[in-house]
Amino acid sequence: MKLNLSRRDFSLTAAQMITGSMLGGGLFGAGSALAQQKTVNLGTFGSVDAQNYIRAKGSMAKTFGPGTKVEFVTVRAGSEVISAIAGNSLDMCNLGSSPMVVGYANGVQASLVYVYKNIIDSEVLVVQNSANIKRLADLKGKRVGLPFNTSVHFAALAAFKTAGLGLNDVQLINMRADTIASAWSRREIDASYIWVPVAPRLIEDAGTVLFKTGDLNATGLVMFDAFLVRDEFKKRNPDLVLAFLKDFEQIAASFKQNPRDVVETMTKFLGVDEAAVMRSINTFYPVPAREQLTAKWLGKPGERDSAVVRTLQVQAQFLKDTGQINALPKDMNGLVDTSFVAQMA
Repeated sequence: MKLNLSRRDFSLTAAQMITGSMLGGGLFGAGSALAQQKTVNLGTFGSVDAQNYIRAKGSMAKTFGPGTKVEFVTVRAGSEVISAIAGNSLDMCNLGSSPMVVGYANGVQASLVYVYKNIIDSEVLVVQNSANIKRLADLKGKRVGLPFNTSVHFAALAAFKTAGLGLNDVQLINMRADTIASAWSRREIDASYIWVPVAPRLIEDAGTVLFKTGDLNATGLVMFDAFLVRDEFKKRNPDLVLAFLKDFEQIAASFKQNPRDVVETMTKFLGVDEAAVMRSINTFYPVPAREQLTAKWLGKPGERDSAVVRTLQVQAQFLKDTGQINALPKDMNGLVDTSFVAQMA
């Protein structure tokens, strides 16, 4: 199985077919025991994530309890997560914040309940060593390849703004992630804002990291992936949501504290090499629940001006400006539910 970490395209109109098992009900027969069995449809990007770790370890009963049936739904893009949640075939999954805003603006009934990871150096701006680009301002007039309407597109424009560069100052070229490395090797672009595992290939081919998405934290923006939960599932099974988030927090800690176990488990399960797993682990920065309850992240229940909400508002404006949504949501706080994090801290 090929490791798939490139999953940032979130245009709803470009949603692709969901792969994997998708079961919407929790009734599996006439027997009373089976009729009471709960089902959770848990999303995974087929990568080194907690969901696949649970799957590889066969620890579904430990996470959710022995009376719960777990169906894993493999997705390839944020748009697929939103489409599947809207169609009631997916209950929980991690994804980038921008597709969440797209879904929220289009009336998808789901909630951001937990920050999956802080994006620091898994998305970076790489420049050609031969292009004489030493600072962001040097990008004026340069050719920058990246996938449009994605998290890196948003991060790139935010980065340019810190250097006083506008949309017309840089030649932005819309490119699929899987075509960037070849364009780079032909020197058709001077720079690229892109994610792992593409970025390391550019660095190895005479490239230098000029800017990391984590650098935007200094501007008050927090770039992150988060868990999105279907509202109906959340209301019916709050115990399952909380159980998963508690187990995720323990697994996330083990990714950092015991990487050897993760490498051994995931290389075998995913069929990838150790370097790919270590690259994922090294660019994975979980945020403990107690920290998420601060204003720097989600904030406490009832708090309305957290850094996450402010970032979502900026992203909503970006999405409207780029034609991905027709109107700005009135209140981004409606997307965020901190009640589960509050029970964990």
